Amino acid sequence: MRLATYLLLFYFSPLGPSEAPTSFPAEPEEPVPTKEEEHLQEGVKELRDDVLGLEYYLQDKKDHKKYCLTTKWEQPKIEEYKKEPKSYLPESCKAKLTK
Repeated sequence: MRLATYLLLFYFSPLGPSEAPTSFPAEPEEPVPTKEEEHLQEGVKELRDDVLGLEYYLQDKKDHKKYCLTTKWEQPKIEEYKKEPKSYLPESCKAKLTK
């Protein structure tokens, strides 16, 4: 009889199965950006790529003069750096930079 009493108390207690949630609350939806916000985000991305491209362009120029002057290399135009911001130094020069 004691076990049955405990089971009944457990069942009707706040921690019992009668209080178990049947569904979880819905997560808040992400707001959809407006056309203006999308345009601004694109402008920020373009500006970031331009700045990074300029940084890589100047760094490649400096590193080539400092470490790889004997290596024949024609530096791409700044537009190429802006289109895809990365270093365009030859692999042989990059190896000298890491030493």
